[in-house]
Order: sequence, then structure tokens, then C-alpha cells
Amino acid sequence: MKTKLFFAFAAFCCLFLAYGTYQGLVVAPTEETMGDVQRIFYVHVPAATVAFTLFFVNFLASIYYLWKRSPQADALAATTAEVGVVFCSVVLITGPIWARYAWGVWWSPWDMRLNTTLMLWLLYVSYLVMRRSSTGGSTSVLASALAIFAFLDVPIVYMANRWFRTHHPPPMLFTPRIDPRMGHIMSINMLAFLCFSVLICWFRYEMERTAQKINAGHIQRAAGGAVGMMLLPAVFFATPGHVAPISYLWAGYLAAWGIYVGYLLFLMSKLAKLKKEAAEVGAG
Repeated sequence: MKTKLFFAFAAFCCLFLAYGTYQGLVVAPTEETMGDVQRIFYVHVPAATVAFTLFFVNFLASIYYLWKRSPQADALAATTAEVGVVFCSVVLITGPIWARYAWGVWWSPWDMRLNTTLMLWLLYVSYLVMRRSSTGGSTSVLASALAIFAFLDVPIVYMANRWFRTHHPPPMLFTPRIDPRMGHIMSINMLAFLCFSVLICWFRYEMERTAQKINAGHIQRAAGGAVGMMLLPAVFFATPGHVAPISYLWAGYLAAWGIYVGYLLFLMSKLAKLKKEAAEVGAG
């Protein structure tokens, strides 16, 4: 890893994320119907965009691996699937928090956007479990085939609120009815989180290549680090009386960043173990 370039890009990402968060929480106009709770939009939608992008890269890398048996493509596929699951976890946590305020329920069982997103998350978690469950030569081949199949759900998720009647409204962000400042600030946050995902993938890819060199073969699936944050909505069940609307906003942002920070800490602990193992086997 080119350390200076990596840390320079990390500093840029931090500043970009801080700017995007400030724009979403402070500068963005307040939505008339939902008020400040709507600002979860600026962390929820970018997470979905990043997850879809990473799953697409995983799809391409998996096809290339099946064609060329490239270890670099296999490492990229593992990386983008794992990081994609982290961002998809953020979508599945911030969505219900927002829904609880907007719709009065945590989860609408017949909402196709919700159900297909959960299916997508489960497919990629299954992909990660498969990679972790075995170090045999056929594991990467089988995982690549599963990844190609799993990606078929991405366009279904994206089109669900167009094809089916759901609680999710059709796309309205860049229509005349919506304040153009919202679209501008959403674009800033999408770019910021895409840069953030590139940074994480860069870090995670280097770890995967190191793991390949020392034949470690696997790192625990990304979803494990998010389990604790999935319990956050339960706090509202235990809260008597009326919950202030602003609480939903902060719960959404804290849940999202709890998952991101938790995953980064998880990666750093794994990196320390990989370095130690690499030193022991002389694969540094």
C-alpha cells in the first residue's frame, strides 16, 4: 500500500464526509411533511447507492475470476461484497428508523422494496459465509457463481417502487416539485460516501491480498460488526410516551456511523493479526 497516498486520500474523505454531513444536517432545506427527520435521506440513500455500486463491481470481478482465475479479481470480489454488505446494513437500519416515524411501523411486511433489499442483504451474507466456510479450491468458483446470481436482485430492488405498489414513493428528487438544493446536497453526499467506500475497499483489498499470500483465506463477514447496531431501534420500544421527531434523526445517523466505525475497528484488529501471521510465515 502506498501509505502517503492512502493517508492523503483518507484525509480528503474525512473532510468531504464532514462537509456532506454538515450540508445534510444544517444547510439542506427542511422538508414540509416530515421536518428534520427527512434528513436521514442524506445518509440512507447514499448508503444504498454505494451498496449497489459495490455489488456491481463484485458482479464484474466474479465474472472475470471465472474466466481468468485471477487472484486479484477474487480479492476484489471478496472486498466489494463485504464492504457492500456493510453499506447495505446501514440501509436496512436507517430505513426502519425513518419508516417508524413516517409510516408508523418499523417494517411493512408487504413492501417489495423492503423485502427485496433484505433478500439482497441475505444473498451477499450467504456469499460471505460460503467464502468463510471453506478454503478449498472450488470455494471461490462457487462463490463467484452465487455472486452473479445475487446481483440479479439489484435491479429488482431499484425498480421495486416502480413495478409494485410500495410505501416508498417513486423517484422525485430532481423533479420540479422538489427544492433543487436537496438534489445538490444529495449529490454531494453520494460522492462523499462513494469516496469513503473506495477508501475502505482499498484498505480491505490490501488485507485480502495479504491473506491470500499467507493462505489465511478468509476474514469474518462484514455483517457481524453491525449486529449490535441492529438492536438500536429496540430502544424506541422501551421508551415510554411520545418520542421526539429529532430522536429518529439522531438514531439514524448514530446507527449508520456506528456500523461504519465498528467495521473500521474490526478491519484494524484483523490487520494487526494478519501482519503478525505474515511475519511468522515470511510473507510480508
